Amino acid sequence: METRKTILGYIQRGGSPTPTDRLLASSYGAYAVDLIAQGNFGEMVMKNGESISSLPLSEVGGKLRLVQKDNSLLKKARGLGVCFGTKEP
Repeated sequence: METRKTILGYIQRGGSPTPTDRLLASSYGAYAVDLIAQGNFGEMVMKNGESISSLPLSEVGGKLRLVQKDNSLLKKARGLGVCFGTKEP
């Protein structure tokens, strides 16, 4: 029997990164480095429309956003057999 090691990354998330994925990751990284250089810690980098900006973690952390049970994406996922740990149809 032959076994091979697989490192889950883009394989698990759906394939190799596209050029857009790579550019976005580079933009996030460059912006994060700029924040650090400016001494702005405790902020997350985000894409807002076509621009990259930041937001304090205190504004996004600790908040609960629930997905409604009748959400169309949940219905589609359940139709494909995805289990969310509940017995709902």
